[in-house]
Amino acid sequence: MLCDGVVTLDAFTLADIDAHVAGEDDEMARRFGWWPKRSTPETVRTAIERWTDDWKHGGTTRVFAVRDAITRELVGHCELRLKPERIAHASYSTVQHARRRGFASRALAVMTAWAFRELDISRIELYIEPDNVGSRAVAVRAGFHEQEILRSHLPIGDEFRDAIVYVKLG
Repeated sequence: MLCDGVVTLDAFTLADIDAHVAGEDDEMARRFGWWPKRSTPETVRTAIERWTDDWKHGGTTRVFAVRDAITRELVGHCELRLKPERIAHASYSTVQHARRRGFASRALAVMTAWAFRELDISRIELYIEPDNVGSRAVAVRAGFHEQEILRSHLPIGDEFRDAIVYVKLG
């Protein structure tokens, strides 16, 4: 478990299924590429089981549940996908009612500090759509720097979208 006094990052459990499903909105589904579909309890159960297995067996994905440190309410997620050459790609989300309260930037900062300290990585990259102003602000608040724009790079649903690459070095 990781905590900065405002956010706690820990493992998802099957007890989080209902909160995870309830916290997903159209904006989140669109940004992650499954809109107009939505997560179901079954798809969330499968994801949590996969994330748990990756942690247990040293897989390439590290997913954290992000919780309000005071209430322990699930407010989002942070994820690292380990890549070759000591690089990791990160993503994050915040449930709608918890947005604009600093949870995402704090969680991203806590996770990246942990990753540089505990994993053999030297660079973390974020790929953010140019119109996702909120996510871009989260990246900057967490210490990431804009590096470049990649045209038609992000596979989202049936299309490829532009992405701004944000980077933090360890």
